[in-house]
Amino acid sequence: MAPSDKKESPFLRRPAAVPRRKRRRPTLRFLLAAVLLAGAGFGLFRFVSGPRFALRRFDVTGNARARTEEILEIAARWTGTNVLALDLAPMASRIAGHPWIERVTISKRFPDGLAVRVTERRAVALYRDETGFWFVGEEGHLIASYDPRRDRTEYVILSGERRLLPEAVGLLADLRAARPDYVAALSEIASLPDGGFGMMDAIFRKPVRVLRADAPSKIRALLEARGFVESRGWEARAIDLRFADRIILVGAYGAGNRL
Repeated sequence: MAPSDKKESPFLRRPAAVPRRKRRRPTLRFLLAAVLLAGAGFGLFRFVSGPRFALRRFDVTGNARARTEEILEIAARWTGTNVLALDLAPMASRIAGHPWIERVTISKRFPDGLAVRVTERRAVALYRDETGFWFVGEEGHLIASYDPRRDRTEYVILSGERRLLPEAVGLLADLRAARPDYVAALSEIASLPDGGFGMMDAIFRKPVRVLRADAPSKIRALLEARGFVESRGWEARAIDLRFADRIILVGAYGAGNRL
């Protein structure tokens, strides 16, 4: 067989060359759009970071004990800050450090303001110690020193060991829920060294000693027995209700009477 008659093996054939596509260069229109977009973005950034969005206004609501000027003084350090970029958490934390403020909610008011809503602690009694009088909150914690010029409300006065304030406040809450008529005449609650609390009121006008656990029911029983005690003409230095199923008139006739 002649060499010219030999067929070339198909797997030895060279593949046909694939023509390369020419990479198109960005057109003038694309470049112009990119420039315009970048310019618009820069202009927007300049606008929102400009003086129009600088913090100038504070709308404070919900405060009665905490003075508005005190809250504004705390928030003043953020004046001029960009409202859009402002992190509200540090400001809320600083304002919540005021002794009368329990919670703070801050929202942005564009373009240049903030709305500050506060919830204040509620005073339920006064605590008396060697330094003076203090407002006491619902959980038995001291809030701030008492200023009679700013508050004419009549409060029950608590005294004795400071660590027992939560228990004393709890006793007051129990009595207020069960015997509001008695609480209206109550003037003082003091923790006692031998346990329990001594109370002074405008009804019996002598110390009434109770335990918190059963104080409302014991006060009810004492009020029901009041007419009987007065009819007998019994006088006592104190009334002790800390014992089961009895009312003890301490100092009556020298040895005391039990009901």
